[in-house]
This record gives sequence, C-alpha cells and structure tokens, in this order.
Amino acid sequence: MNPRLRHMIGPTVAFSMLICVSCGSSPAEVVAIEVDNSVPISISNSTSLPPASTTTSTTAIDTSVTTSTSIVISVETQPTITRAPENVEPPTQAPSTIAPTTQAFATQAPATQAPITQPPVPSDPVGLRIEAEHVGGYNRDLFADWYDADRNGCNTRKEVLIAESLDPVQIGSKCSISGGRWFSIYDNVETTDSSKFDIDHMVPLSEAWDSGAWNWNADQRKHYSNDLDQPFFLIAVTASSNRSKSDRDPAEWMPPNSAYHCEYVRIWIEIKRAWDLSVDQAEHDYLAQKLASC
Repeated sequence: MNPRLRHMIGPTVAFSMLICVSCGSSPAEVVAIEVDNSVPISISNSTSLPPASTTTSTTAIDTSVTTSTSIVISVETQPTITRAPENVEPPTQAPSTIAPTTQAFATQAPATQAPITQPPVPSDPVGLRIEAEHVGGYNRDLFADWYDADRNGCNTRKEVLIAESLDPVQIGSKCSISGGRWFSIYDNVETTDSSKFDIDHMVPLSEAWDSGAWNWNADQRKHYSNDLDQPFFLIAVTASSNRSKSDRDPAEWMPPNSAYHCEYVRIWIEIKRAWDLSVDQAEHDYLAQKLASC
C-alpha cells in the first residue's frame, strides 16, 4: 500500500474517498479505501508495471505527460461520545446503622377484682362545729341594749321596724314612727301597731353565750346584740311568739308557721357560721334532719 494514502481514522470518523489517477510516468494505481467505525481500514493495490515503451491499448501512453492526481474526499464527522471507563468502581455505600426492630410482647397482668368500696360519706350539711354548750355565767346585762350605731336618732329597734314595714312609715321627733304595717312570720300575724311586736334575735343572746359568746369581749357582745349587717339576724315578730321561743334552739322550739321551718333553720345556720358559734349534738342532728327534708 502506498504510504501517501494511509490515514489514521478515529472510531468516530466515517468518510468515502474517490481517487481518479491519470496516467503518467508512474504505473497506474487503483486504490480502494473502505472505512467503518469498528472495522480497520482495508486497502488493496493493483499495480501493473509494464515498461514505458509497452503498448497496453490502442492508445499510446505519453510518458512525458505529467501525472496529475485528483482526490475528492468527503468527510462526515459524527459527534464524539465519551463513555465512562468501564473499570470505575461504584460508590461505596455506608453500612446501615439502623438497629433491628425489637417487637415487644404484650403481657397481661392477671385480673384482679376491684375492692368493694362503700359510698362516700356525704359532707355535713350543717357544717358547724359540734361542742357541748357552755352552761352558766349568762347575764343579759353582759350584752348591750339597743343603741344608735349610725347616730341618725333611731336605735336598733326603730331601724328594724322601719326596714321591715310593709307600708311606708312617717318618722317624727326622736324617731317616733307612725303608719306602717308589719307581718310576724313566726305565726302569720299582721299588725299596724308596732308596739305589739318584739324584735327577736334569731339566735338568742343566751344561746349565743352558750355557743361561744362567753369568750367574747364587751365590744363583740355589743355588736352581736345590735347586728344589722346579717339579713334576718333581727326580726320583728309578735311578742307572744318571741316569748314562747325564749332562748331555745331549733331542737327545742320551732315557729308555729311550718311553712317557714326550712328558711328558719337555714338562717339559724348562717348566723352561727357568721359569728363562729358552735352547735350541740342534739341541735346539729335536728338541723341536719330538717335540711334533708327541705
């Protein structure tokens, strides 16, 4: 093969070659080149070297004619494809650090029977301290009489009559009261004559003494005797019902008006609670029984 026509063709180049060679002083040379991407170049030579003077055809070859060679090359270039080398090792994967799943097995405690419990004891509806009465030492003079706390000219008795009158009253000199109408809740008696009504301490002074007032000072007893702050602590009632009651507690006396019993025991309890007075056992039991029926 003529070394002038040898070419190194890369795997990505394909081309075709047409060679036209005119006769000259060199022997006629025919070259066939076939190129494939994967097949090496194959070149075949056919050379006839007759003497210059030999006639090979009816046409004589003029050896003086200069040989001219016309070569037309058409090259089509394919895009180069770069392939990753086959000996590249795959990336190393870090070993898994996930701990194996441990399945917990359910364990069931042996069934036990719940203990039988008694229903809770209800709270004391009375809610007062239970103590034996302090007997002895009581004297009415230890508690102050009616007095004018706000200095408006009307003492405690007059203040209660004015406040509890069902009709407007006229107040005259020295807090004299005219007009007015009053109702005794103890015995359902109504009157327009206030002189027939007493002012009752819901919890009598003697009962208060036996329930804790024996330990009070003079100012506390005076305040208790004239307390206008507690609703119904002082109440206008008939003189007869007030004296029938005297100094007795609910276990010993209740108003003749039975419709008033529930309210009566509630007021009694509230007053004793407000003044931190105790109840004896019989008194407590009666109050609790009465509340249960209200």
